[in-house]
Amino acid sequence: MEPDRRAQPAFLEASGVTMRFGDHVAVRDVTLGLARGEVVSIIGPSGAGKSTFLRCVNLLEIPTQGTLRVGETSLSVGSGVKPKERDIQALRRQLGMVFQNFNLFPHLTVLRNVSLAQERVLGRSPAEAEARSMALLERVGLADKAGAYPGRCSGGQQQRVAIARALALDPAVMLFDEPTSALDPEVGAEVLAVMKELAAEGMTMIVVTHEMAFARDVSDRIVVMVDGAVVEAGEPHQVMSNPSHPRTRTFLSAVLDR
Repeated sequence: MEPDRRAQPAFLEASGVTMRFGDHVAVRDVTLGLARGEVVSIIGPSGAGKSTFLRCVNLLEIPTQGTLRVGETSLSVGSGVKPKERDIQALRRQLGMVFQNFNLFPHLTVLRNVSLAQERVLGRSPAEAEARSMALLERVGLADKAGAYPGRCSGGQQQRVAIARALALDPAVMLFDEPTSALDPEVGAEVLAVMKELAAEGMTMIVVTHEMAFARDVSDRIVVMVDGAVVEAGEPHQVMSNPSHPRTRTFLSAVLDR
């Protein structure tokens, strides 16, 4: 029997994360911890603050208040405390992120898109970076596209390149922000298959998703956000089949009955 990952100490921890834009509170006092190897899916209606929370975890948005920790690296903000750039980079270095839009460099080949950050961030030689890139492109089924430009690849292929690029920096945790929302269902299935493989291999993952089957079948836990706050969290079967919060029931009724 596999060990219960939730019983293990948190490897990634977000505590009391709040994000305000003027008078609007986009993320409201969210606390979430993940053990190593755990997969957590965040679901909820549009405008619930899911993507903003993920951007706060990766410090693409500096939270108004809260504490973030990955492994032994932690950072707190609020009460006039402004994080130092070196502290931001130390935490972000352990996180890989895949966005809704692929954000590939159109003027670079697929291979260079995956290799460039390795050379700039990790200091790998071009030969080392290329070898690592080819191994990852093989892993996501795109070794034959190494010399192609993103514009010659389908949306699903571009998103798989984006996953390979994020993995190339050897992150401890992968963050996925609606990675299939811009894709047709058939194409999105290619991306979900790669994500399922990563989960099976023990990658720690937070996935903001509208893919209810993925959330149910792959996640260790599901977190439901509404109006910037977590209203419910639990095992996938419990949340999907017997939700306790009325807003969860309303949301699931809307998405599952379509």
